[in-house]
Amino acid sequence: MTKILGLCFAALLCASTSCIYNAPGETADHGTGPIPGITVDVDGPDQVVKVLGKPSARASGWWKDEHQFDMEFTVWYYKGVGRVIFYRGMDKVYATEADKNQTGSVN
Repeated sequence: MTKILGLCFAALLCASTSCIYNAPGETADHGTGPIPGITVDVDGPDQVVKVLGKPSARASGWWKDEHQFDMEFTVWYYKGVGRVIFYRGMDKVYATEADKNQTGSVN
């Protein structure tokens, strides 16, 4: 009987803790808003370089946000400005994230 109660308690504990993070990308740092001068879904890399200059660092990999979880993106990092996230094909900007604390390196 004690084993059954223990298993029930463990199952209840697991179920309750699995609901803590219910939205994909909930814990991702999204900065303080968009970066001015860059238009999402319109601007490409040339416009970003024209507005912000060359990035301090670049990375390709997985990016998490509140709408799409674990998709492969290219991210450009600008020291003291934030991040510019491009769609996989680098043809358009997917999102921008202003972040004055951005170090200019891949976080």
